[in-house]
Formats: sequence, C-alpha cells, structure tokens
Amino acid sequence: IATRKYTTDIHLVKSIRKVLQRGDILAMYPEARYTPCGTLAFMPDSLGKLVKMNKVPVVAVVHHGNHLYAPFWDYKHKRKVPMHTVFTQILTAEEAATLSVPEINTRIREALQYDEYRYQKEQGIKITEPFRAQGLHRVLYKCPHCGAEFQMGSGGAELFCKACGKRWLWQEDGYLKALEGETEFTHIPDWFAWEREQVKQEILDGTYNLDTDVKISLLVDFQYIYNVGEGHLTHNREGFKLTGCDGRLNYTQKPQACYGLYADYYWYEIADVICIGDNETLYYCFPQGSGDVVAKTRLAVEEMYKLYKERKLVATATDKKIPNND
Repeated sequence: IATRKYTTDIHLVKSIRKVLQRGDILAMYPEARYTPCGTLAFMPDSLGKLVKMNKVPVVAVVHHGNHLYAPFWDYKHKRKVPMHTVFTQILTAEEAATLSVPEINTRIREALQYDEYRYQKEQGIKITEPFRAQGLHRVLYKCPHCGAEFQMGSGGAELFCKACGKRWLWQEDGYLKALEGETEFTHIPDWFAWEREQVKQEILDGTYNLDTDVKISLLVDFQYIYNVGEGHLTHNREGFKLTGCDGRLNYTQKPQACYGLYADYYWYEIADVICIGDNETLYYCFPQGSGDVVAKTRLAVEEMYKLYKERKLVATATDKKIPNND
C-alpha cells in the first residue's frame, strides 16, 4: 500500500482496514525505520489503536542478525553473520477486541524487544572482519570522555575521538573496550541511550539547535525526486524550518507533527539526508558541512515528540492546530 513516510495518512488506515476485512493477511514492515544501534525504535500509541480497531490476530516477526550483517551506518560492507527469524502470535482476535489499547501496546512492545549486540554475545557470534567498526562514529557521535560532538571517527576495528584522542576497540564479540583508561560504555546501545538523554536535557534546557545549510530535493509525486537548489534548515523546540530556493520555499513543521524522522546515511550514495514534509510534499535535505548530525537530529525529533505528549513542553497557540499523529 503506497504511502509517504512519516506523515499522517488517513487513506493508509482505510486501506489497511479494507485488506483485513476481506480476509487477507497484512504484513506491516517498518520501511526506512532503520535501527541505529540494533535495538527497538520508538513505537507510537496509534499502533495499539489500529489493532483494536481491526480486531484481528497479531503475529510479531523478529529477525536476528540483519543489523549485525549490514548495520544502518555501514550497510555497504557486509559482515559474515548467521540470521534467523522468529514468528510469534502475540494476540488472538478475541484479545485484540477485548484488551485495552495500553495493554495491546504493552504486548506488542514486549514481543518486539531485541538487542542485537547482546544477542551476538549470548550466541557466541564473532564478527572478525577487520573493518567492523567502520562507520560506527555516525551513531556514536558524542565522546563520553571529553563531551565533544561530531568529532568522533572510526576505522578498522577502532572508534576514536579527534578532540581528546581517546580510542576504543570494538571487539569481536560486539562489545567495546577502551585502549587506555576507563571504558565508559562497553555496550553500544548504552552509549546511544546516553546520547539520547543528553539530547533530551538540551531540549528541556532550550539549548538544542540544529542550524545548517542544505541542498534540497522534493518528492511531489511517485515518479521523480526533483533537485530544486539550496537552502537553510533549522531545528529546535519550535520544530523544523526550511527556507531556500531564492525565497520561494518556506516550510515549517511542528514537533507534534510526527513521532519520528526519516533520516539516512549516504542516501542512495548521494549524501546524508534529513527528510521532512507532509502529504503534499516531502523535502529531502542534505546537510552541508555540519558534521554527523543525522543521529542527533533523529533523537531530538523523538524526544521532542514525547516531551510534548507528556506535556513537559508547552505548545503554543499555533502548535495546537497541528493534528495529533495518533
């Protein structure tokens, strides 16, 4: 069922309902929802509402090994990793009809929990490729030793900070070890979770800010992506603002508009991309000279959405006009 990524689409909901009502099986695959560090991404409460509305059995599909084989941040270089998939029925039709939406969401989230690096260690899987750390700095962008952002680098089996010089070895079992001094994080998802908390605090403090020049492409139909020129992208507690095309483009997107961000590394071998937009137009923004901002921006979008939902950030009068993505 064709749809635009990360937009509110009532037609999609109606299409899903029609497929299920005629007795077909619907497979929901989170395209472009790539895991940055091999763990479950944020899932909206609307998923439980969708199940409740359709009252059909639900099967969870968890695929192990794919992230280790071709991680989001270096998918071009494959690792030799075994893979397997587990199918589990987690809801009957009766349970989908009788359980509350929070209970359904809990059941789904518990079934889909996974940690690829813990799985690797528990299964005794060794990744011996000499390039295994290549690209890891795209996700682990902040140094826990000196606090510098976008100064991380990687090469071979090592991760390092260009600002303070500290280095970590990514061992064959998937865990990190500092070559000198304290190992702040042995587990990659723990490092990423720390970065998330850092971003959340910046948002609460009002200091979070993305400010970058971008090249811009547009998707307005399902035929082509059109290159339209250059512009400027900002992101803060007020949301995204994109300007450009000699003053002809001025697009804003509030934090409540979507729970996630379509962002990719080296998108179609062009460049890192941040994609925002609505059902009329998707704006593909390619940051210029701003460092590895993709991971941090994605974290900021998720945390900002949750903070507004939890009312820890107060919406302005204009914000209230934004439809709830649920």
